Amino acid sequence: MSLNKVVAAVVVLVLLIGGVFFFTYNGLVSAQEGVDAQWYQVENQYQRRADLIPNLVDTVKGYAAHEEKVFTEVTKYRSQWSAATTQEEKMAAAEGMDSAISKLLVVVESYPQLKASDNFLALQAQLEGTENRIAVERMRYNEKVRDYNTQLKRIPSSFVAGMSGLEPKAYFEAEKGAQDVPDVNFNQPGATASPSVSPSATPLSTIANASVKLYGVKTDVEVGENIVLKLSAVNLITKPVMTAQVILIPPSGMAVTSADFVVSGAGQYSTTYKLEPGSAKDIEIMIQTVQTGNFVVEGRVIYYFGTDLSTQEDHTLNLPVTVRNKNPIT
Repeated sequence: MSLNKVVAAVVVLVLLIGGVFFFTYNGLVSAQEGVDAQWYQVENQYQRRADLIPNLVDTVKGYAAHEEKVFTEVTKYRSQWSAATTQEEKMAAAEGMDSAISKLLVVVESYPQLKASDNFLALQAQLEGTENRIAVERMRYNEKVRDYNTQLKRIPSSFVAGMSGLEPKAYFEAEKGAQDVPDVNFNQPGATASPSVSPSATPLSTIANASVKLYGVKTDVEVGENIVLKLSAVNLITKPVMTAQVILIPPSGMAVTSADFVVSGAGQYSTTYKLEPGSAKDIEIMIQTVQTGNFVVEGRVIYYFGTDLSTQEDHTLNLPVTVRNKNPIT
């Protein structure tokens, strides 16, 4: 083989290797830029939520000023978010805010007047919308990270990444327990988990996939008045259709008069409904009183997503109620 042919072959080989290197490198850079761009979307939504916190804290303080520890924690993580300069610091502060806001919303559950105030309802609607957008953007970010990290492990990308100093990206996953919020909750101090819970039931446990709340609106009444409960449910836009069933067992001799519920035997009343992704439902529940005393309303919420029964959540709670004699007319 002549020298010219050898040189030509070497040149072709170098050009081929160089072409593969630059093509692969450019692909990795594009994937990295995609991850970074999606992170900015996540950051924007967390910033939107951080901007809501001062008004949220001030509103809750107006009804629960003694909950200083919770307010301090929320404010601390918001400050950490604002001061964070790296992505890792932002993630840590965001996870701290997740937990702190969850605790703040637990406090809110004990103050029906606060929950009914126009200012809080407006803030709650904005917060719920932001939380849904955060969930969507985090999911998209993690998908970008997965694609990028997978590309880094492939040949020849792994060699190019090693020579170029490109590193895997971290997933944005909540720490274990960071999202623990007792969303299934009767809205009264003293409401307790039922001692007779089925093996699959978990009292006061997390509902990370949806917001389902069953709480008392009017639980201290005169005989003849109605006890009033409320069921609120929201299905996240990222989830399949949600099927939910609510079962109520009122005190003996009392009846659920709400049209949504039907008698299902043994003093139980139930209703079943479906929620499309991103939709919500509110049901007002009336229980007719016929006798005085202190009683317990038993409630159970069961739901699952799509047709997958393995996603089933089962929550059982007790709600104390008081029925008093009518005050004499003076």
